[in-house]
Amino acid sequence: MNKINFKAIILLIYGILMAACEVYYDDLGNHYAKLENREIVRITKESEDALSYDEIIRPQVLNYAYDDKYIIAYQIYDGSEYYDVSPSQDKKEADSLLSQFSKLKKLKHCFWIINKKTGKVYGPMTRSEFDRQCKVLHVEATMRKFQEEKFVK
Repeated sequence: MNKINFKAIILLIYGILMAACEVYYDDLGNHYAKLENREIVRITKESEDALSYDEIIRPQVLNYAYDDKYIIAYQIYDGSEYYDVSPSQDKKEADSLLSQFSKLKKLKHCFWIINKKTGKVYGPMTRSEFDRQCKVLHVEATMRKFQEEKFVK
């Protein structure tokens, strides 16, 4: 009986370790994904236990939707370490990120549109800018509004 319990424990530990190595994400199409940490990324390389990606929208993405052409997202700026600029980034990229983070900090609640075919990213935007840009681009994806209402109040 002890041998059976020991084997069961070993199998349980093995299962837990294997589950910890898996990468979980929501596939948004065209190599875009929403990760568990509330971040939207473009996948550059994927294997069974690793994922390489470029960050598009950093945490906290609290609501999102997508269709064949676009991903739309609602984000709250949380001021975490995700908004630090790495010293290894080139000056142009670092300046662009600092400008984006400055706008995020000012807005706190912002919206994004990603064109999955061209890779063009619109945002961060206010709700009115977002609604206007969705009309201009003919974005068909729609988010359920309860998330924004819950956090904006």
